[in-house]
Amino acid sequence: MTVSAWLKARLVELGAALCTASILIAGLAVGVPFLRERIAETFLYSFCCVSAVLLRAMLDLTVRGTVRVARTVYAAAPPPGAATRSPVPGLAARSL
Repeated sequence: MTVSAWLKARLVELGAALCTASILIAGLAVGVPFLRERIAETFLYSFCCVSAVLLRAMLDLTVRGTVRVARTVYAAAPPPGAATRSPVPGLAARSL
């Protein structure tokens, strides 16, 4: 997945979460009876919608960064037990 595709996907998720939160808070401001009875839960749910999207993006970036570092380190290091050539003929090389 390219950076721009990943960013577009996260922006769509964030937009949906912000839309949900704004609808709930607008409903509370208008005076919807169901929401007025649960003012604390309405604000908590609105906060959790946005926080969940941001947390998911942070976790996704962390995992992607860890995988990238692991692939770079693995590609740079020779596999364990790999025999290396000795510059002197007849001298056996030790593997580290």
